Amino acid sequence: MITILGIDPGYDRLGWAIATIQQRKMSLVAYDCIVTDKTQDFLQRMGAITAELESILTKYQPNELAIETLIFARNTTTALKVSEIRGSVITTATGHNIAVSQYNPMTIKQSVTGYGKADKQALNKMLRLLFPKIGKVSHDDTMDAIAVTLAHALTLHQIQL
Repeated sequence: MITILGIDPGYDRLGWAIATIQQRKMSLVAYDCIVTDKTQDFLQRMGAITAELESILTKYQPNELAIETLIFARNTTTALKVSEIRGSVITTATGHNIAVSQYNPMTIKQSVTGYGKADKQALNKMLRLLFPKIGKVSHDDTMDAIAVTLAHALTLHQIQL
């Protein structure tokens, strides 16, 4: 069995999803969003994310990490901070001997919806069609993490839907 941790990186909200693959079938196990305290400084927020990530790694013991790459055109300050979070996530995962794969947003959208420029609504609709048991999700970041996980499973493991 393969266990995948999918991450939509962010320092305000970091979406995550756990899925397993057995006999080319993917099962969504858990998903949520790590929301940091906006009153804390960036390093405290990074520490909170790392601590929660360690807890997720301990509980689910994934073999693989799928993480979204960044494409930012405007806000370089935000991009730099999200890049630092990505680095922290990747470092934490590799410290647990977890294989890391990275996917850009267009590849994720193409894998999930068949259209690389799909909007959030189309992505969410497709995910809910494929995984009808997805309940109420508070943040788009969680759905994005599920999409990263699915894109990884389709790309690397050629799962059957």
